[in-house]
Amino acid sequence: MYYLCNSKKLDKRPMQALRQIVNVHNNFFQVALPPEFKTNRVEIIVFPVEEKVERKLKNSERFCRAISKGTAEKLHNHINEVRNEWERNIY
Repeated sequence: MYYLCNSKKLDKRPMQALRQIVNVHNNFFQVALPPEFKTNRVEIIVFPVEEKVERKLKNSERFCRAISKGTAEKLHNHINEVRNEWERNIY
């Protein structure tokens, strides 16, 4: 995947920029230029890309503030009422 950006410099010449993230093997990498990138010389600047470690969110984190405090209180009261119905002695 690459991103190609065209813009105008102050001197009105078009500037092309290419951004690619590539894998490095034995300290070597290859960059393929797209056909519309026409030039004989390029400047290469290399930055390491840090891998993002995605951690699984706990349910409390996923649903935090999903409902308003008022709605949460109504729901909590309703659950307590339903629970109390099951506490009755039915003989």
